[in-house]
Amino acid sequence: MSTHILVTGGAGYLGSIMVPDLLNAGHKVTVLDNFLYRQASLNHVCHHPNFSVIRGDIRVESTIAPLMKKADVIIPLAALVGAPLCNLDPVGATTVNHDAIALMLRHLSKSQIVLMPTTNSAYGTGDQNNFCTEESPLRPCTQRKRSKSKSR
Repeated sequence: MSTHILVTGGAGYLGSIMVPDLLNAGHKVTVLDNFLYRQASLNHVCHHPNFSVIRGDIRVESTIAPLMKKADVIIPLAALVGAPLCNLDPVGATTVNHDAIALMLRHLSKSQIVLMPTTNSAYGTGDQNNFCTEESPLRPCTQRKRSKSKSR
């Protein structure tokens, strides 16, 4: 039996790299993305029998709730990324980067797993000699990372 994985924002940079690898590993993958940038980054996997894609907004409960019910693993990659964009649209950054995660967590069952990738900027360090672990204190250095960190 294969694992069913929901990847929000799966057509973005990280998702476009991760999704083909998940499919090649034998998983069923559903991507939810709003295709804000009209990207075609997953066109090469559209033919895969274990792949499905939904164009939608992670902030809409009637969109995310049914997709979550089918998933064993959720990988929330949907985000407004970068300080300039987040500063330009702080409401969008908060609703996508924080509120949508909180919404997802309300629909999470005890049997589901959430994999939440992050970068060192969530820990507020760029020092090449300072390695972070999951126990490292969060010191987010951008609005996007502050909103993502609140979700943890």
